[in-house]
Amino acid sequence: MRLVWSQLRLKSTVDAAVHALRRSSNSLVVVGDKAYIYGGEQTPRVPVDNELWVIGLEDGSVSPAPTSMLRPSARVGTYLTYKPETASLYIWGGRESKEMTPCNSELWTYGLVSGQWQKYATAAGVSAEDKVEDRSYHAMFIAGNNLYLHAGCPAQGRLATLHSVSLSSSSLSPPLTWSPLSAGPGPGRGGTVLCPVAVPGSSQPLLVRYGGFAGHELGGTLDYFNPARGTWGSVALPGSEGSDPGLPLPRSVHALVPVCPPVSASAPGHGHLIAIMLFGERGPAPAHLGHMGAGQFHRDAWALMCAPSAVTAANEHGFVFAELKQEGEGEDGGVPEARGWFAADWAQGIRGGRVVIQGGLNDENNRLGDVWLGKIEI
Repeated sequence: MRLVWSQLRLKSTVDAAVHALRRSSNSLVVVGDKAYIYGGEQTPRVPVDNELWVIGLEDGSVSPAPTSMLRPSARVGTYLTYKPETASLYIWGGRESKEMTPCNSELWTYGLVSGQWQKYATAAGVSAEDKVEDRSYHAMFIAGNNLYLHAGCPAQGRLATLHSVSLSSSSLSPPLTWSPLSAGPGPGRGGTVLCPVAVPGSSQPLLVRYGGFAGHELGGTLDYFNPARGTWGSVALPGSEGSDPGLPLPRSVHALVPVCPPVSASAPGHGHLIAIMLFGERGPAPAHLGHMGAGQFHRDAWALMCAPSAVTAANEHGFVFAELKQEGEGEDGGVPEARGWFAADWAQGIRGGRVVIQGGLNDENNRLGDVWLGKIEI
């Protein structure tokens, strides 16, 4: 299996629009042939803007999305996701100051048809154990008719909690009531991923997690939440953590992108490719620099497979990682540089499906503004 990259050349008639995309701690979602980007920083801990940027994935055009004055605050470490049935983007959380104070718990929606933002406050008076804490660098995804919120960094410490809220028309009215679900296996973490994957033979997606930061980079175990059962499962990857070159190393602020629809492997028994894991931090910045510095980053890419040959009593879905060889398209084609704190999504409608990445932070502590499209070849 190979991941073949091509860089999207950006252009805009709006002054400084392309430069504005040079950011990290940003979020991205793909709808049709467009990528929507929100949040991030160019200077450490300083949110860059509160524009919703639109990139044309076929022509490289960059422009701000039309909107009114009512919009979310500028923030870093937020999360943007999309629900096709409502043609709406959803954003929650993040941090909006140098002090890294978490934003409040309002959920914002952006209607792609109306071009308007709307906010929904969280219901007050819930018990302490059911409360949705304000946070940043969390994971958030829509699966089915529910929005799931997991992990992240509140004002102090890190979380492993999981909450959901229904996005049906009858329930999405202020104030919102979040439902607490079983917390993920510890430790609490920031900079993790929660990816809805389509498991062959299952009618409902699983939410898969790998890595994160808990004072050190996490790895070695793949965790997954089954919404139908309301339970978590874990698969310990074979070999010793970080010692086997055929296994992904621990990481955080990376990407795990669902492949929709899953891609069938060519070899019998190898099953289906259901997600791609990309890059991320392999070691934090020096302690004296903290958020002001850069860590060390991975440049690798991994296919998450559901393989019948890997099914065991301890691994009922046959989850296994296989490293993807990365190549540039054409003789002079390059590949993305190592990075973390970037944004990524799957573009189902672009030339048979592409993984899309944008921005991030590199080893030299530079914010990146590039956009890359990767296709899977088997």
